Amino acid sequence: MKLKLITWNINFIHDRWIERLANINKILEKETDTTDIISIQEATLPFNNKIKELHTFLKKKNINYFDTSLMERNVVYKYILEYFPKYKKYIVSSFEFLMNKSLWVCGYIFSNWGEYMKKIYFKYPNLFLFVSLVCIPIFFITFSFIGLLTVVSKRIKTTVKSKYIGSRIIQYFDFDYNKKDIRFVHVHLPPGNTLINKEKRLDDIKEIVNFCKNKKNVIIAGDFNDTSSSNMYKYMMKNNYKSSVVEALGKEIKTFPSKNPIKCIDYIMIKGDISVTSAIIFGNAKASDHKGIKVELDI
Repeated sequence: MKLKLITWNINFIHDRWIERLANINKILEKETDTTDIISIQEATLPFNNKIKELHTFLKKKNINYFDTSLMERNVVYKYILEYFPKYKKYIVSSFEFLMNKSLWVCGYIFSNWGEYMKKIYFKYPNLFLFVSLVCIPIFFITFSFIGLLTVVSKRIKTTVKSKYIGSRIIQYFDFDYNKKDIRFVHVHLPPGNTLINKEKRLDDIKEIVNFCKNKKNVIIAGDFNDTSSSNMYKYMMKNNYKSSVVEALGKEIKTFPSKNPIKCIDYIMIKGDISVTSAIIFGNAKASDHKGIKVELDI
């Protein structure tokens, strides 16, 4: 049986966000009709409850969706309930109101100056985040805690869960497909080219692989923020994972940046009794700074 999957980093509210958001929705509106699982990175913010107003394709009736910000709001709400039980309702409402209102302010700023700010972030990530946290906290939140969105066709009966593994949160779910037990894991590993960040990605992958070690059939998809020459990638190969794109096309296809791609950092990795029947790279700079990957798996 054929299973169709997409992974795509949509570069949430950074450069030209308002323009790109319309293009993203247009693409995914079509894909939800034929794709079984869509994993999207940089798709949501903590405490924002207007996700259907942003991602209008989520209004389709044939899908379920699960959003998880990297600052997991349920964890924050747990502590609010523990320490301020009488005021939980008011605190949560205040968080959501402020995020919903400030979202559009950030959207306007990033739409006009996001590319410049992003270049500074990638060159001096720790300094940028520190200055943002001290001077403009909402910018810190938008750069640091943009999260994951997993869309699943109602043909697949499952519930997506979230879990902290290593330095980041993942989404995952188990499901039966053609009488086989499958685990799907959605990841967005830490960015950056420093030795520390590279080691973080390797450590995270080791924990994710260990988390899936008792599952014969595994799919891990998302933005890995590392190339096929990295220790992270090589570790996955040593642990019997294969790249869907390589299996279908014979090599990795560059996915970043989408305008003039220079490297591949996005993957759909598979392990077990799964083969790949096709793979394509889609998207352009009018939608995101990453190209997306769509594969068809034979399970």
